[in-house]
Amino acid sequence: MSAPSTRGILVVFAIFAIGYLLSSLLRGVTAALAPVFITEFQTSPAELGLLAGAYFASFALLQLPMGAWIDKYGTRIILIVSLGIASASCFLFSAATSFHWLVSARVLSGIGVSACLIAPLTAARLWTAPSDQQRINAWMLMSGALGLVLGTLPAEGIATWFGWRQLFVAIGVLFALVAILVAVLTPKQAVKPSSATGLMSSYKAILRNPYTASIGPIGLFNYSILVAVQTLWVGPWLTALGGLSSREAATKLMYINGLMLIVFLVMGYISPKINKSADDGERILKNWTPLSVGLLFLIAYWGSDAGWLLFAAFCVVAWPLSITHPLVGQRFAPSEAGRAIAFFNLLLFAGVFFWQWGFGIVVTKLHPVLGAVDAYRVSMMLLAILSLVGYLIFLLTIQRAKIYAIAGIQARQA
Repeated sequence: MSAPSTRGILVVFAIFAIGYLLSSLLRGVTAALAPVFITEFQTSPAELGLLAGAYFASFALLQLPMGAWIDKYGTRIILIVSLGIASASCFLFSAATSFHWLVSARVLSGIGVSACLIAPLTAARLWTAPSDQQRINAWMLMSGALGLVLGTLPAEGIATWFGWRQLFVAIGVLFALVAILVAVLTPKQAVKPSSATGLMSSYKAILRNPYTASIGPIGLFNYSILVAVQTLWVGPWLTALGGLSSREAATKLMYINGLMLIVFLVMGYISPKINKSADDGERILKNWTPLSVGLLFLIAYWGSDAGWLLFAAFCVVAWPLSITHPLVGQRFAPSEAGRAIAFFNLLLFAGVFFWQWGFGIVVTKLHPVLGAVDAYRVSMMLLAILSLVGYLIFLLTIQRAKIYAIAGIQARQA
């Protein structure tokens, strides 16, 4: 893909950011609307976790083919098709008459938005310098945080006034409009001949690279647990343990996601100064990640006393996890960037699915035995332990993996 002009880059990434905003809104809206689904469809905590996690399961399954397709066909055509599917999924969700219908629509939603982040980040890897990639990543995530904000109290308010079905119809229309903008304004890319004999063959180099094994657990455990908690379980924790109403919980979720929006806005400005290279990114991950792990243990320990401010602190100090996508892209050759980011996304969103659903299963099983408070505390403690495992694997293996990754890029460029 030939790089567009500076003005063209701004326009294209603004469109990409809108698409990612909508995908994040769709991702997080189930937390704010959880009481609605519990009342209308009589969902249990395990079913609620499945409903939210279905989006991430299909999203994860599409990552490997998406990465290969993006490397071959470019961002434009893949995003057009992807956003069209996302639009259709919203219309299907709005017409649901059963829990199984809801889950099916969420599966289609995950398929539809599966390219909304990796396509822009792959384009950034090809078009921009490493420091600018971190800025673009931060601002993409800022748009995602804005989507999560809109998916809290604003979405709950619209659902209250006009109905949750009408809300999803409106989101579907917006997805369709973004798909049209991508078709009209995004540069075309020539189709590349594929040298691989199949999908898995195209990922052999990614899977064999020690860097994947080193940073992968950060995505599978730390990052996915952050997303699982932020986009679903904060709300039920505040209502079941904190005694808040659904409106109060949605308000607190809005505050949390609003803080994250500010964090990503600030990071977009300062990233080129503090995160100029992959080495800087790895150093930031080493130094900051223990703080978020510690706060997760503290939330589990405090139980009902862990209010929204502690969850907000956890989300804010976990901000370095957001630099992992461009970091992965930088540690692989440009021709492998789409697949490398896609495989990391596979680990990330597979983890979100398992931890959202698993958290709900543990709560459902333990609730009759331990009561609500201890059931939630045990579930959160398990997530904290997994986060610690992910960080320790990264810490112990990153130096060797980095050396291998640098040598691999140099060999391909030679």
